[in-house]
Amino acid sequence: TKPPQKETQTQTSGKSETVRAVWVTCYEFSGLLSGGESSFNQKAQQLVDNCVKNNINTLFLQVRPYFDAFYPSEIFNWSTYALDKQGNPPSFDPLKIFVSCAHSKGVDLHAWINPYRISYDKDYKVDKKYADFTVSCDAGVYLLPSSTESQKLVLSGVREILNNYDVDGIHIDDYFYPTASKEFDAKHYKAYTDNGGKLSLNAWRQSNVNSLVSSIYSLVHSLKSDAIFSISPAADIEKDKTVHCANVELWCMEKGYADWIIPQMYYGFENEKMPFLSVASQWEKLASNGQVKLICGLAAYKDGKVDEYAGTGKNEWKENADIIERQIKYATSSDKWCGYSMFSYSSL
Repeated sequence: TKPPQKETQTQTSGKSETVRAVWVTCYEFSGLLSGGESSFNQKAQQLVDNCVKNNINTLFLQVRPYFDAFYPSEIFNWSTYALDKQGNPPSFDPLKIFVSCAHSKGVDLHAWINPYRISYDKDYKVDKKYADFTVSCDAGVYLLPSSTESQKLVLSGVREILNNYDVDGIHIDDYFYPTASKEFDAKHYKAYTDNGGKLSLNAWRQSNVNSLVSSIYSLVHSLKSDAIFSISPAADIEKDKTVHCANVELWCMEKGYADWIIPQMYYGFENEKMPFLSVASQWEKLASNGQVKLICGLAAYKDGKVDEYAGTGKNEWKENADIIERQIKYATSSDKWCGYSMFSYSSL
């Protein structure tokens, strides 16, 4: 769906412009890497050109999906998705080329990282030096959000990107606490309560995530004053707080946590439990004091498909070809929203 050309005037990173973004996943990034530097250059430029053709002005490029990197890093190993069939990394810097391609066409590029996720494989073996602040659970292996060492590592990764690349922002998505299980960080919580800590388990977990989020925000702005720190949480506000321990209400209402919040509004208008307009209204109320810009995350990948979890509205995306178009119109004509982002590039 080609987005409408109409602009609404909104302040974003010093520019008066609606955000029209797309997420480029590590799998889409990986697909550009076979064939050497000149081939990659050409493919990255084609991707940017295609975004421009589709009226996109912002890319969220997934550069650190699993405790790894799509660029030469002194902290993280090369992503397995960046390696060739022989297991060799690129002989060039893909992120540097991507930033250059985007900026040559006036497109902003934000580096998208997953702070806590290490692997979906719960038997994944991490290096011994990380053993004290990583944990395995049914959802995989994660950094412990309660550990100051985890936080330092994530912040070092953010600093490395901002020091070495002219990116326009740092972006994180919805991977916070991977489980509500008490066992996940029982040792750290016990140490906290033994030292007189009074917060409930959930409130304590939220405070751990808040600490990282506010630290990233401060670091981003101290290193590059006009850079944007954005977060894309799940759109289910209650689940964010109770399961993922992401206090999205605080991040929307108080300054110092994020510049942009991009809730993943991956619902149709007829979704039985989470209809698009009703969920949008909840987020509008949260962000009504103007501390953050709201960007609407849209499920371009659902176009033409059955939406299995939408209850009575499950066939809506199949029966209506204009859902994304209508949602884009909503996000660009309302003064409550500063634009939209589509998931993901291959669905453009």
